[in-house]
Amino acid sequence: MAVLLLWWAVVLVGVFLLTSGGSWILLLPIAVIGILVVANTIVIVRHTGPEQAALAPGQLARADADGDEGVAVWATRAPRRGAADKAKRTGTLAYEGGRLTFTTDPLPDGRGGPDPLAEVTVLDAAPRQLELGSRPTLFRPNLVVDHQGTRHVFDLSAPFDLGSGAVGAVVTAAWWDQLLEVGARRRPS
Repeated sequence: MAVLLLWWAVVLVGVFLLTSGGSWILLLPIAVIGILVVANTIVIVRHTGPEQAALAPGQLARADADGDEGVAVWATRAPRRGAADKAKRTGTLAYEGGRLTFTTDPLPDGRGGPDPLAEVTVLDAAPRQLELGSRPTLFRPNLVVDHQGTRHVFDLSAPFDLGSGAVGAVVTAAWWDQLLEVGARRRPS
């Protein structure tokens, strides 16, 4: 929320500069930033930002021990960091019944035909079968999971989210920590 308020301040200062006789060159950057700020405000109001993927402390372990309801969040999966957009798929990253799964969303193919990868489970494994990459940080906010020789890079933040770098890294790091708690291994450095 603090990041969004800062961006609103940037937009308001830009509008003030424009209305008080500032250069018209500022119009394009202020318009672009304004659109992003409005989109992010809508994300916060609708509760669809990266903070919605946050885990309560020990939530995955409790889901295993008590048979509680699992956790399911929106995520983007790519086969590697920096993969081309056509290699990325959105879907649901879920932990339930002692298994981590990722199921893809339907993706329109542009020709009106069926999507061959709609609702395909790309990952389905117990935590002890997973090897985690390095812990997510502000500069690398992705959850990297290796399973049977296949690398999965998960991003839990929408690409247009202005606060996703900071919030997404914290949320993803919580997933990383809790997957270690329930039996996943760290990849050797």
